[in-house]
Amino acid sequence: MNWTLESIHNTFTQTGFYQSHHVSASFEESTLTLIFNEFGDLPIIMAIGDGQILVEAALVERHEFENPSEIDYRLLTTHKYLPLSTIGIQPIGGIDWYVIFGALSTNSKIEVIIEELQLLVRNTFHVIDTLEPLYRFNTLKP
Repeated sequence: MNWTLESIHNTFTQTGFYQSHHVSASFEESTLTLIFNEFGDLPIIMAIGDGQILVEAALVERHEFENPSEIDYRLLTTHKYLPLSTIGIQPIGGIDWYVIFGALSTNSKIEVIIEELQLLVRNTFHVIDTLEPLYRFNTLKP
């Protein structure tokens, strides 16, 4: 099947994915926003283009770190340990954010799409937990 956001949304509704995973959803322009309520209302943005389904979560603003270049190096040298996810920097509202994302074919089975979403949620929290001690507010000396 060649998925569209609407067909994914309809399938998630019909199969009970939203209810069983405590996810709420909304369409905004050309994206489907999935809010994972049991994970701190984590928003995952889903978009489709060029034969790919892209799923993405914003992690943290880049300026939240004393030395963003050090964080860039750490992320780039360790993100290979995050299955099916990649980390990048993307401007959101004029501010550079670290984001985590994954991509898969629009011809993927729905089970693969669900697996990608679940891994992205887990990986998001792994990265946030790893970076938290390095946030500027945690490194300030009294």
